[in-house]
Amino acid sequence: MKIYLMLTDTNTVLSKTIKLYTKATYNHASIALEPTLLKPYSFGRKYTHNPFLGGFIEEDLTRPYFLRAQCAIYCCEISEQQYESLVELLSFYNQTKDIYRYNLIGLITLALNIDFDRRDSFFCSQFVASVLSESGIYTFEKEPHFITPGDLSQVPIFVPIYSGSLSDYLQTVAQEQSKPQLLLS
Repeated sequence: MKIYLMLTDTNTVLSKTIKLYTKATYNHASIALEPTLLKPYSFGRKYTHNPFLGGFIEEDLTRPYFLRAQCAIYCCEISEQQYESLVELLSFYNQTKDIYRYNLIGLITLALNIDFDRRDSFFCSQFVASVLSESGIYTFEKEPHFITPGDLSQVPIFVPIYSGSLSDYLQTVAQEQSKPQLLLS
């Protein structure tokens, strides 16, 4: 079974602000269960024009800031048990999404290297690190509230499979998915 890590630079005002501090290429992280990235899961904005009202989301990659985004996609092979655990965990977050908030304060404490874990609040890379850890896929050396998208790109179980325009990636994968499969008997 495979899972996918998507790191993006959406070039939004918030992304540019974070980039001023981090100097990182990508400042947003999501996790997906299929190569088409049909439903990438993360913590981010719930409304297109308001980056401050956020929480657990199934990202809509047709939003304008994703259509112009640059990305890096990583793949990881996991066991069936880990996959089922991750699916169950993501389903739980989806069913209880109203109790979670975007951890804007956590971004500030991360930048200041302050150990502050805010209950029921996540920023994107904190969430991805948490679900990877909770589902038994990967154990981090530091707490999830200290994990950045750059840290996720260095997780040794993830193999880079693409870097470039997110729109180009989605178009290429869609074309591959629509090709007829040769059946051998």
